[in-house]
Amino acid sequence: MRLRVAICHMIYRKALRLSSSAMGKTTTGQIVNLLSNDVSRFDQVMMFLHYLWVGPLQVIAVTALLWMEIGMSCLAGMAVLIILLLFKAALGCCFHHSGVRPQLSQMTGSGP
Repeated sequence: MRLRVAICHMIYRKALRLSSSAMGKTTTGQIVNLLSNDVSRFDQVMMFLHYLWVGPLQVIAVTALLWMEIGMSCLAGMAVLIILLLFKAALGCCFHHSGVRPQLSQMTGSGP
């Protein structure tokens, strides 16, 4: 919560220091968008950051439990999960590097 307040404070302070010519180019909606949508991304990062270390531990624990219950067959299921994970990452890279994402950002008014 402190991070959210600090970022909102920085955006508000920057908006107050904008020159009149820059303020003419910036709409109120863009500033409100920064304060609401973009700051909430920091909250989401803090919530999901733990999955970076919990995820691999869960995979190891589940694989060990499945190994004890069904044996070597669990490796086939884990291989399918890893293949799907790589496929999803490849699709994400294709979407990111194609022209679709910048077009969607412009249509919705949010930044990349």
